[in-house]
Amino acid sequence: MNKYKRILLLLPVLMMLLSLSSKAHGDGRGELPQNIFNEWNYLLAAVLIVIMGFYLIKFKESFSQSICFFLALVVFYIALGSPLHLLGDQYLFSAHMLEQSIVYIALPPLLLLGLPKKIIEPLMAWGLKKKIFSILKYPLILLLLFNVLFSLYHIPTVFNTVVGNTLLHNMTHAVLTFTAILMWVPLIPLTRELETLSEIQKIGYIFASGVLLTPACALIIFSNDPFYTVYSNAPQLFDLLPPLDDQRTGGIIMKVFQEIVYGSMIGYIFFKWAKKERENEKSYNLDVI
Repeated sequence: MNKYKRILLLLPVLMMLLSLSSKAHGDGRGELPQNIFNEWNYLLAAVLIVIMGFYLIKFKESFSQSICFFLALVVFYIALGSPLHLLGDQYLFSAHMLEQSIVYIALPPLLLLGLPKKIIEPLMAWGLKKKIFSILKYPLILLLLFNVLFSLYHIPTVFNTVVGNTLLHNMTHAVLTFTAILMWVPLIPLTRELETLSEIQKIGYIFASGVLLTPACALIIFSNDPFYTVYSNAPQLFDLLPPLDDQRTGGIIMKVFQEIVYGSMIGYIFFKWAKKERENEKSYNLDVI
């Protein structure tokens, strides 16, 4: 059990890794640096390569599972290790929303599908037995937790306050990432005990998540004024993308990205559902014979 406790102690560290490179927004920012890669970018790439190598050597999961884990690391790096992070953190709200779409919408399903069962299943069994992970049995709470926090975060007063403070910005980013991962657990259960939703309920869960995220996106897209002063006061990198258009583009990116990922997840659920039905039908026919 000690190894599971050590893993639990590492979770906050892993969440903070998601936000180590975030910097508070402020006045007096200059033009886009010529060298947009620094030590952090190379360090993060090296760490992710080591993690992938360790994963392949230690766990030897299926090809599809390994691909999902690899893609999770790739999208993680694109969001936090590529020039996208610099643009989203200091210059463009649209880049910021693309970064959030990657971390909060694309990363969680890939990560959950790729996690090694050799570690995760015993860890989940132990955590559920100790009631540490009891919240994972309540899909409605997980659904509301992320979507409500995400919507509150994008209230202009809250957003401008949060991104203006480095510590608060990092903490908010870590909490939203963690709750985004939790929201996906009912769709991709880490153990059989967490399989609380039927296939049709999972599809309803996805639709509900899309509905809950819509008001925040609509507020951003249909605004007549730029809400987020940290971006409207930033140096303008593109004449064709003034602050209001940049803001609207960000809302559209988030909504479209969500629809693509959620639509793909619905297709994945239908595929598994059809496969299970075929197997049940085959088993029934054999029993009849």
